[in-house]
Amino acid sequence: MEISVKKINKRIEDYQLEGKEPSVLEIGYKTYAQLMHEDKFADALKKDPNDPLLRFYKNIKIKVVTEKHYFEVR
Repeated sequence: MEISVKKINKRIEDYQLEGKEPSVLEIGYKTYAQLMHEDKFADALKKDPNDPLLRFYKNIKIKVVTEKHYFEVR
């Protein structure tokens, strides 16, 4: 699966255009590693001050899943 920050932003925007508010980005662990190489993604990540394992992208929680190459907005 070839994914970029541009594609993620487009998927989030499409989800919002459907009238839904995204609460979780489910990302496969290899896809997450690939995205971390993009400065735009890595710089936009925020950590939860109470739980260092929680990450947020555009105030949407990130859930890393065991599927290698996966991305879904929920």
